[in-house]
Amino acid sequence: MRCPAAVSRPIAGFLLALGLALWAPVACAQVAGPMLGHVTQRSANLWAQWIGLPASAWPPAATVELALEYWPQGREDQRRRSTQAVAAPESDGVVRWTLSGLDPGQRYDYRVVWRAGPQQGQGEPASFATEPHWQWRTDPPPLRVLAGSCAYTNEAADDRPGPPYGRDPAIYRVMAAQSPDLTLWMGDNIYWREPDFDDEVAMSARYAKWRSLPQLQPLLRTGSHLATWDDHDYGPNDANSSYTFKATSLKLFQRYWANPSAGLPDAPGVFTRASRSDVEFFILDNRWYRDADRSVLTDKRMLGTAQMAWLRNALTQSRATWKVIINGSQMFNDLNRFEGWNHFPQERQAFIDWLTAQRVPGVLFLSGDRHFAAAFRVERPGAYPLYEFTCSPLAANAWADPGQELISNPTLIAGSVVGRNNFCQLDFSGRRGQRSLSVQIRDAQGQIAWSRAIAEQELR
Repeated sequence: MRCPAAVSRPIAGFLLALGLALWAPVACAQVAGPMLGHVTQRSANLWAQWIGLPASAWPPAATVELALEYWPQGREDQRRRSTQAVAAPESDGVVRWTLSGLDPGQRYDYRVVWRAGPQQGQGEPASFATEPHWQWRTDPPPLRVLAGSCAYTNEAADDRPGPPYGRDPAIYRVMAAQSPDLTLWMGDNIYWREPDFDDEVAMSARYAKWRSLPQLQPLLRTGSHLATWDDHDYGPNDANSSYTFKATSLKLFQRYWANPSAGLPDAPGVFTRASRSDVEFFILDNRWYRDADRSVLTDKRMLGTAQMAWLRNALTQSRATWKVIINGSQMFNDLNRFEGWNHFPQERQAFIDWLTAQRVPGVLFLSGDRHFAAAFRVERPGAYPLYEFTCSPLAANAWADPGQELISNPTLIAGSVVGRNNFCQLDFSGRRGQRSLSVQIRDAQGQIAWSRAIAEQELR
């Protein structure tokens, strides 16, 4: 059977109290997602979450199992089925699959199927495409990427008094309508509140609440998704390496995202890299190793020694036309009064000097955090300029007037500030050797608020 809607946790609890939840609500359970994470030419990571009922309301004998059915689009007679996975209460009902043995450049239809005791059902159908094997054969395929940060979901019981801080989550439906190949979540993807900071159950519940939003489901099922974090989905406001629950934050991040990796065996964190078309994404962790922004130490660091060594080696190895570095904090806004790489001048300048000496082509930056969108351009004598695009906020309160820090800012691109809810859209296209990038800042209705085109040759 197919369920029309999820049973909310409050309603489930009410039914349980009346003794009516021993069997019936299981037949009306639902799955959040599914969401495609990292995808390659022959494999795909997928995520889903059982959100029907709390574990206490499940029938004692009913283990909830989820699986994926998938097939090449238009050829359901070739349907395959993944292994069964238990939606365990201790992992919030989250299930992850890695599908292997796929064909390059193939679109697959798929659906989640579930079983809970005698009850069975299936989720809404979706599709995904593997990466084509274009290298040495054709021009790089076009690629559409959406990027955003600061996705606040209101909950009156834990929110600050006053007007709600969250905004209309309908922006996620607008983003899905752009048909992105990839969506980048650049931090503050959820906002933990004060009661959450030292309680794993509360932290995971905050994730689950966001993931079950009806408005979010179409976007989760569109294209693939990669993420990093910032302070509000790592710990308290402006949290740094001293946060004692950061191992819990990392565990939950890995539970709710399907990135290709997280850190290195000897260097924890969420930093990773992934390729799509001729674009390589270098996703940074700006929290795990971070010294306090207000520290007076001259050698303080935001990214840390191990992560910086990884980033330099990864950029040197990369042969991608475009090398996109993604960070939760701003990188090159020198008048940023709040958190940013400008408060770590020694680490930042060392990287710029290395980048110039190494002559790495095609590097640009994406960031979030600031509750406005803007574009920055940093000139480098003897080298191409460094562009940074700040994309914020998705569904948190926007900063309509950023004020003095953006007046006469030497790195700010005039006219690029957008002080309302927004997301960035990046379109990579063109023939090999003549690739171009179109950057657009779109508002919550999908209207273009600012745009800029960058040719491949400009970043050489």
